[in-house]
Amino acid sequence: MKFALVSDDFCTITGKTGRARKFLVYEATQDIKPTLVEKLEVPQTQPTFHDLHDDDITPHPLDNYILITGEAGVGLSERLSRRGITVYITSQTDPLEAIHGVIQGNIPTLAPTPHGEDGRCLNH
Repeated sequence: MKFALVSDDFCTITGKTGRARKFLVYEATQDIKPTLVEKLEVPQTQPTFHDLHDDDITPHPLDNYILITGEAGVGLSERLSRRGITVYITSQTDPLEAIHGVIQGNIPTLAPTPHGEDGRCLNH
């Protein structure tokens, strides 16, 4: 399985998924421990998930991954599922613990962040 974790510092899981450009990319399975494949920084010339809000066609480097994040807005999971991306919003900040949690089916999850009338997350 391929995992992408939102990580502003390339060490811990952080949030703000829609505009995220930094991700830790791992591969792991039930039988194979997580291995860091790369520290991915999506270039400014490529779109963020927010930029692709109404676009299911333009490729994103993380299409078909399992995405783990500390925060995501309402509707993001649905939009990303159309790209083959499964989203887990969690309070877990340790990448390896989060990946193990997904594989074992016991990752602590959080609700998506609600949006205000202007479409912005209410906690920002």
